[in-house]
Amino acid sequence: MSGEHPARITSSVMGSMVWFIGLVVFLVLQVVPVKATAAPKRILALYWYNKDFPSNPAFDRSFQAALKSAPTGSIEYYSEYLESDRFPGENQSEVLRDYLRQKYASRSIDVVVAVSDAPLEFLLKYRDSLFPRTPIVFVAIKRPVTNEPSGPGLTGIVLGGGYRKTLDLALRLHPGTKQVFIISGTLNHDKTYETLCREEFQGLDSGISINYFTDLSLDELIFKTKRLPERSLVLYIWQQLQNEGRLLESADILAAIAPSTTAPIYGVANWQVGRGVVGGYLRTFETEGTRAGEIALRIANGARAQDIPIESATKLPIFDWRELHRWGVRENALPPGSVIMNRQLTVWESFRWYIFGGLALILVEGLLIFALLRQRATRRRVEAELEITYDRLRLAMASGKSVAWDLDVKTGQNHWFGDIETMFGIQSETFSGSVDDFRRHTHPDDRGLISRAMDNAKNERAPYGAEFRTIREDRSVHWVSARGKFYYANNGDPERMLGIAVDITDRKQAENALQESEERFRLIANVAPVMIWMSGLDKLCDYVNLPWIEFTGRTLEAELGNGWAEGVHPDDLKKCLDTYTEAFDRRDPFRMQYRLRRHDGQYCWLLDIGVPRFAPDGSFVGYIGCCVDITERKVAEEAMASVSRRLIEAQELERTWIARELHDDINQQIALLSVELEQWDKQSPESASDLHTHIRHATERLSDIGKNIQALSHRLHSSKLEYLGIVKAANSFCREISEKHKVHVEFSHSDIPPTIPKEIALCLFRVLQEALQNAVKHSGARQFHVELRGMFGEIRLTVTDHGVGFDCHGTLDRQGLGLISMRERLQLVNGELLIESEHGQGTTIHARAPLKTRERDLSLAG
Repeated sequence: MSGEHPARITSSVMGSMVWFIGLVVFLVLQVVPVKATAAPKRILALYWYNKDFPSNPAFDRSFQAALKSAPTGSIEYYSEYLESDRFPGENQSEVLRDYLRQKYASRSIDVVVAVSDAPLEFLLKYRDSLFPRTPIVFVAIKRPVTNEPSGPGLTGIVLGGGYRKTLDLALRLHPGTKQVFIISGTLNHDKTYETLCREEFQGLDSGISINYFTDLSLDELIFKTKRLPERSLVLYIWQQLQNEGRLLESADILAAIAPSTTAPIYGVANWQVGRGVVGGYLRTFETEGTRAGEIALRIANGARAQDIPIESATKLPIFDWRELHRWGVRENALPPGSVIMNRQLTVWESFRWYIFGGLALILVEGLLIFALLRQRATRRRVEAELEITYDRLRLAMASGKSVAWDLDVKTGQNHWFGDIETMFGIQSETFSGSVDDFRRHTHPDDRGLISRAMDNAKNERAPYGAEFRTIREDRSVHWVSARGKFYYANNGDPERMLGIAVDITDRKQAENALQESEERFRLIANVAPVMIWMSGLDKLCDYVNLPWIEFTGRTLEAELGNGWAEGVHPDDLKKCLDTYTEAFDRRDPFRMQYRLRRHDGQYCWLLDIGVPRFAPDGSFVGYIGCCVDITERKVAEEAMASVSRRLIEAQELERTWIARELHDDINQQIALLSVELEQWDKQSPESASDLHTHIRHATERLSDIGKNIQALSHRLHSSKLEYLGIVKAANSFCREISEKHKVHVEFSHSDIPPTIPKEIALCLFRVLQEALQNAVKHSGARQFHVELRGMFGEIRLTVTDHGVGFDCHGTLDRQGLGLISMRERLQLVNGELLIESEHGQGTTIHARAPLKTRERDLSLAG
């Protein structure tokens, strides 16, 4: 070493250090992932019977399904089968104990599940030597007597009990039952089930006798169940027997006694359904397996078994349809939510579609089937009938402009038959060629589409479908719709493809024509002098034409949907939307007027007319409408309304003058005459009695004249309205109508402001006069209701009768002066008039007058 060069020694040391550092890094990288991965939790399930016992597979499937809800790789599941029913004895238990201890010596079990009582007893007995620190989840008939406030713990599901509920149900379904026979027993003859039943059946009706067939032999059970007295029923709990050295399971015993029993049998578990029991409130192994798996997962995830309460098994009302019919139990007598199994369908229910298919096949292929049935005679007849069938198919293909193909994928040979002339222009009924021959007859722009569709169908094992163009021999182009399917060999390779192609040139031309029609519509709509819109089934606007866009000055996207409503005047928006929505829901045409903001910010009045749209098949597809600018017409209408106001003003002035004359002049004179006559009568005490009578009668007549003239004055111009307000005037008028016409008018009011513009009060009073007088005159009713109500800045007047009613639309069309007068008066104060009437249903008149209105409209509203 002393003779080596220093540089060589340094290089060797550095190489060793590099190798050492690389080794350390490699080991760290290998160890870190192991530390980062948590060890899985191990769950062991111990079953009593063997793996093929009927209840074990159902329980195990549900149990494992519950465990699969945990993250992948976090649970390891093991199962063991004690089979202590086949291998009883203490020695066998010790052998099994040693086997399990050796098998799981190197694996730490986190949760052990005992499925039935025998595994639970086994675990409790050998727990210290097998799984001393492992919590137990049990599914057993009896609740274990052990109590572990500390340590690994124990919890689970108790299957026993609940028999009383099933017995009560059976007694209700079989009224008059006098005797109940309980069948139970175990290999240990410990009367476990009998004890449970006796505890539950305490307090049962004393008129019912409970009998126990416990631990009887099979022959005894068959003998006794064959000879049960009338009005009896059987509750089958559990029974196991050793018969001539062979173990008889509970299911075997039930199946042996059920066919010959003279009374209905009810059970406690769902595995008994289908083996002779009618049903009952039954526990299900699927439910128990799921719940046991959930509890095991909770414990595996850190929960303490002592903290999880022991549960009772869930019982469901489950019944066997065949046994229900055997014992005459009606389905409507069963508890709500009952599950009925083994329901036997009627012949019609079972074979309905087969019958339909058979009839259809007979109708379509009747002659062919008849011919095929006779083909067995000779080969010649078979070949002749096949030729007939081929001709029929060819004719069908030709009449339908269709072609069928059969492609040999391996050789690439393609055989076509059908209407080849229409599709490809080939003067033949059949054609055979390669795939290249087919490609030569397809449009170059569509060849890639066809290849992709075929590759997708082949790789995904999906049906093939494509629409493409073909080029005929005369170079004309036709559209084709093709549908096909690949067939695969046993190794999965495609070997054959069958399909059919239909000429859809006419359909494509129709679609193009429709598209051109839509384009023409849009062109016409864009040059039309009206604003056009369309909406779909969702009530949202999906089209507006160019004049609409130019009017609003907004983009098309901004107007679609509900965007068009952004330009509607706020005062008109609600009424506009309500009118549109109500007509849309009824599929009725509508007309409405509203103001829409123009591109310069000014609001213009529009007349909007909408009608429903329907598809050719009659289905509703939306609305279409057009709008016309009626601002100038509105101005003209206002001018016309101004003339009407002046006419009404002159009429009111004249009425006021007449009323003043009648009240202040004529009525005063007549009243004075009446007073003078009374005085004259008093100053003539010696006159004859006849003279007194005449004078008294004259006085009464003059007094009536005065009252009538006063009523006329009140009608022309109500002084009470002027001095006492609308409520007092309306109430007084209703009383006058009642007294004059001998009818009953009910008047009510609410929330009327203390001060109301006199023009609005006068308008409503005139409407009341007209409406009530028309109702008394024309309705034929004797009772009427008048209501004045103030709400949300307006006053509403309602006049209702229950008379003969009338056609309000027809009356308005015939220019009924009374209704038109009321409507015009209300329009002058920006109010509304609504009439509801049907023949035989009476009439209701609604008048609404807003308290805030334009000042220039108020003065002439009366």
